[in-house]
Amino acid sequence: SLEDNQGGLDLELPPLPVDQIRDALYAVTPKHLGDSEYWASWAKDVAHIAALVIERIELLLEKREGRAAFNAFLKAIRKNLNSGIGEQEAVEMLAQHVLTRPIFDALFGGQSFSSENPVSQAMQRILDVLDRHGVDAETEKLERFYRDVAKRAALARSDEARQDLIRNLYDTFFNEAFPSIAERLGIVYTPVEVVDFILHSVDHVLQSHFGTGLGGENVQILDPFTGTGTFIVRLLQSRLIDDSDLPRKYAQEIHANELVLLAYYIAAINIESAYHARTQEYRPFEGIVLTDTFQMGEAKQDDILEGDYLRRNSERVERQKKLDIRVIVGNPPY
Repeated sequence: SLEDNQGGLDLELPPLPVDQIRDALYAVTPKHLGDSEYWASWAKDVAHIAALVIERIELLLEKREGRAAFNAFLKAIRKNLNSGIGEQEAVEMLAQHVLTRPIFDALFGGQSFSSENPVSQAMQRILDVLDRHGVDAETEKLERFYRDVAKRAALARSDEARQDLIRNLYDTFFNEAFPSIAERLGIVYTPVEVVDFILHSVDHVLQSHFGTGLGGENVQILDPFTGTGTFIVRLLQSRLIDDSDLPRKYAQEIHANELVLLAYYIAAINIESAYHARTQEYRPFEGIVLTDTFQMGEAKQDDILEGDYLRRNSERVERQKKLDIRVIVGNPPY
């Protein structure tokens, strides 16, 4: 407010909406800190470097030790995801991990995502056997980009801002760096407004016909094709689950499956960030599984646990299969 000392005038100025301040700041942010054009430019660079990383991994597979370890890894991937996964797809998954792990470490390094997530651990173990330093040599060409991500991560102090950042990454990554995957899987996003409508509708049905809600005890919730985790993130943000119920739901009664590695990583990070925003506590999300939901019932328990590289992920598959799932929400694959 401004005060006129002579006339005693007290003038209240209307506050500038936060959204306008945010948009103004975005408008003057240097491009190298990351706008959509920059992400697309980076993705084109990655497309070239991804080919080099894939070539390097394939050369390492010619070594006897590397081939034996990769075969065990491929077997585990086929058990967890789909028996039809080819060797080339498994190599591409390793390349995606190599290229994106520095990004996740820059964004959420303090929360130890790479060291806590079982699939990330499995990917790192196979690369250690192959020759992690030989593969990582190719990514040195991306060091400037990784530094820029770290800078922007420092500016993105809120969980929401970090989620926006990695969504920008995801939006451009597949189309530019791995176009064959995007075309094959037909990656589609559900608008947030539709997600919110579905969640509130399901909660209304539960309240009206079953005397409980999405936050109710023993109401097991599954998003079988979670993509980047929007349904579970919005569930955590929606207040359909009370604060008192949230730790139990998050630890025991919310589940999400995804079969695309990069989407799985981003979903895990988004969900963990949404929980952190509400509770100010970082807890790994134990309910996320790298699997093809359509294929989960195909493999026997003894077979699926045979793959040591993804044992913890396999254990999550088996645990989920034994649950009495009450609610399924999400956007099925087209």
